[in-house]
Amino acid sequence: MPMLYLVQHGKAYPKEVDPERRLTGEGIKETEAVARKAVELGVKVREIWHSGKARAKMTAEILARHIGCNKLVERPGLNPLDDPMPTYNELIELEYEVMIVGHLPFLSRLLTMLLRVDTEVVKFRYSYLLGLERDESGKYYIVMYVPP
Repeated sequence: MPMLYLVQHGKAYPKEVDPERRLTGEGIKETEAVARKAVELGVKVREIWHSGKARAKMTAEILARHIGCNKLVERPGLNPLDDPMPTYNELIELEYEVMIVGHLPFLSRLLTMLLRVDTEVVKFRYSYLLGLERDESGKYYIVMYVPP
């Protein structure tokens, strides 16, 4: 079954400092560290989906460069307060590996749907990579958690 990877964007500047909220130096460094570890663990994906926000796009670009993914897809519906149901419905039928670089609370809400639980089970952190595997019933299980 295909793997799914969820990543909260790297640490970004506050909007008072940078209205576009690009990654800080620390955010870049931590994302690079996670990307290197992902390569060591053999992470491969066909596509990396990200929101249109600069911090998610920058994080996705760093990860893509390291793991060798050349298909970055800016997708609607991945913003912090978006409804995760459309993404969930797509993921339970997806037949290839994908990584989603997004935001909170969207990622936490999506994860509870994928795991079929009613409470938060993972505390997302900046740049952390969470690997999930889907079984025949469509339920996902956590199989990897990679900090910077």
